[in-house]
Amino acid sequence: MKPPPARSWLGHLGAALLFIGLACWQMGPVLWQLQTEAIGHPGNDVWNHIWGYAFVAESLADGKLPIHTDLLTWPQGGALWFIDTFNAVLTWPIQWVAGPIAAYNLSYLINFALAGLGCYLLALSVSGSRAGALLAGIAFQTAPHMLGQAYNGISETLAIGWLPLALLGARWAVQQPSRKRGLIAGLMLGLCGVANWYYGLFAGMAIIGLMVREAYRHWWRRARPSPELLWMLLCMGAATLLIAGPPFMAFRSTMSAADAIVTRDPSFVWSTLVLHNMTDVVSLFRPGKFYSPDLKVRFGEDLIVVVYLGHALIWPALAVLMTHLRGRATSWAWLAAGFLVLTLGPFLFVGGSYVEILGGWLPLPFLGLHEAIPMFSRISHAYRFVMGTTLALCVLLALMVRAVRIQGGPVWAVVAVLTVLRVGESFYGSSAVFPLAHSSLQIPSVMADLQDGAVLDLPVAVPVLNRGQYSIGQLVHGQPIPYGLNDPIPPPIAANHFLSFLVEMEWSRAHSFPSTLPWLDLELGRQAAIDDGLKWIVLHEELYPEASFNRVSRFLDMVATPTHHTEGVRIYRLEP
Repeated sequence: MKPPPARSWLGHLGAALLFIGLACWQMGPVLWQLQTEAIGHPGNDVWNHIWGYAFVAESLADGKLPIHTDLLTWPQGGALWFIDTFNAVLTWPIQWVAGPIAAYNLSYLINFALAGLGCYLLALSVSGSRAGALLAGIAFQTAPHMLGQAYNGISETLAIGWLPLALLGARWAVQQPSRKRGLIAGLMLGLCGVANWYYGLFAGMAIIGLMVREAYRHWWRRARPSPELLWMLLCMGAATLLIAGPPFMAFRSTMSAADAIVTRDPSFVWSTLVLHNMTDVVSLFRPGKFYSPDLKVRFGEDLIVVVYLGHALIWPALAVLMTHLRGRATSWAWLAAGFLVLTLGPFLFVGGSYVEILGGWLPLPFLGLHEAIPMFSRISHAYRFVMGTTLALCVLLALMVRAVRIQGGPVWAVVAVLTVLRVGESFYGSSAVFPLAHSSLQIPSVMADLQDGAVLDLPVAVPVLNRGQYSIGQLVHGQPIPYGLNDPIPPPIAANHFLSFLVEMEWSRAHSFPSTLPWLDLELGRQAAIDDGLKWIVLHEELYPEASFNRVSRFLDMVATPTHHTEGVRIYRLEP
C-alpha cells in the first residue's frame, strides 16, 4: 500500500491543530492556571477525581497496582478501581511535573481534542469529504453532553474520542481483512473499553452490527467468509481481550470485593436508573436549560444531565437521507436510532412523567437488555448512550456535505454556516453550561502538620460530593480518612458513640448541652476511635452554621486537645 501523499498528512495535521485550538477555547476558564483551578463545578465529582489521579500515580510510583487503598474508609481501607485509571496513567508524567490538578485538566484538553480528531478520521473514512469530516469533528467535540459531563467533573466520560477510533479500526479491518488490521482494530476497541467501559460497550455493539451487516452481505451473495476475514476476527478478539481483559477483571474484582469502596450491585443500579436517571424524550430536542432529571430540584445535587442533541446537527444530518447517498447513510441512521432508543432507558418518560399502558409503565428495549445481559445490569446512566447517537449523526453530517459537493453546491459556505450554528447552539443555546464551571480550593497549610494518625474532617452534614475537598486535604497530610468517594455517613462514624455524637450535634437545634451526657459511652467510643488510629479532628468552620460550630467546638474542648485555630479550621488532637 502506498503511503498517503504529503498533502494528506498536512491536512490531518491542520485538522488536529484546529481541534486542539477548539479544546483550548473549551478549557478557557483554567487554561492559564492549570495547577490551581480545576474544570468542573466544585459541588460535583471534581475533587474525588483529582484524588483518584494522585492515588493512581502514587500507587504506580510505589510499584503497586492501583486496586487497593488504606487512605479512604478508615480504619479498614478497601478495594478500589479508580474509574478514570486510564487517563490517570496517560497523564502520569504530567503529574510528576505539575501535580494532579494539572494532570486532570490536561486530560480534559487531550480528550476534547481527541473527540474531534477521532470523529474527523471516522467521518473522512466514511464520506471521503475533508470538509464534511472537519464539520463532523467540530460537531462531535462540541456535543452538549460532553460539556455537561465536564461541568460535572466526571473526567472519564470525556474519553469519547476512542469510540470513533474503535469504529474506524473495525471498519478498516472489515474492508480489507488481514491479521495486522485485526490486531489494530482490537487494540483500538480494547483501549476504548479501558478508557470508559460504557464506550467500550457502545463500540462493541456498533461493531457487532457491522459484522452482522457483513455476514448478511455474504449470505445475500452466497459467498463464504474468506480465511483472511476469519483470521482478522480472531486477531481482533484476541487483541481486545489482551488490552481490556486484565483491567476489566481488576475492575470487577474490586467492585465485588467484601471491602469494596465503590459498588454497583443490581438493586442499587435499578433504583438509580429508574428514580434518579430517567431520560425525558423532550430533553433530547428542547433547547435551553432543561434537565432530565433535574437533580438539583430532586436531590439537591449540582450534577446536570444533558442529552440535548441540537437541531443544528439533527436536521442537516438527516437531510442526507433525501439525497442519492441515502444508501450509504442508512446503516448510520439505524445506528443513531438504536442508540437513541437505548438512551431513553428502561421505560418511556415524556414531558415529566412515565407513559403508562395497561396500568404500567411502557417498557423499552433497554429493560430487556438490562434483565438478560450482565453488563447492562451494571448500567445506571442510560442517558450516556446519547453519545452513540451523536457520533452517528455527525457521520451523517459529513455525508450530507459530500452530497452538497457532488451536486456542485457551496461546500465551504455550508460548512461555515453549520459550524457557527452548531457551536453557538451547543455552547449558548443548549442545556449545557458554557463557559465551563471551574473549581478552586485552598487547603490550609496547617493540614500538612497532621501526622501519625487518621484524620476526621467535619462537618459530615454537607452534600456527599462536597466532601471531595476532604480527599484533597488527604493529599496534603497523607493520613487515612473515614470517607469513601460517594458514601453517605461512613459506617465507622455511625457505629461509634463518640463520633456519631459529633455528627448529631451538627443537626441539633439545641443551644446548650443537655444537663447530663452519656459520658461512659462517649469515653468508650473515644478510646475505641483512638485504638483504631484516629488522632486528628478538623472542624471546617466555613462549612458549619455558626451555632453548630460553637456547640461542637465547645464539646471537643472538653475531650480533646486543641492545636490550631487558623486559616478557617480548628484542629484537635485525640490523646489516650
